[in-house]
Amino acid sequence: MRKSDYIEKFERDMSKRSRAMRFLLVLDQMFNVVLWNGSQDETISSHIGRRIESKKATWFDKKVCKFLRVLEAKHCIKSKGE
Repeated sequence: MRKSDYIEKFERDMSKRSRAMRFLLVLDQMFNVVLWNGSQDETISSHIGRRIESKKATWFDKKVCKFLRVLEAKHCIKSKGE
């Protein structure tokens, strides 16, 4: 990626999400690292979505995903790559 691509992505993210939403995203990514030993650039639901698809999800992963369905149907699957 070129430097200008990163700047465009940054500006898109800034205009798309409020400060509070960006803060929640940071917390989500931090807990993905601390609790799931996941990537710092991935959300918990994305990490769990990948684990479910690869048949490696634990019972706790499935419970978290079931809870997130209250917010959005198929949230863990839709959020893959975030």
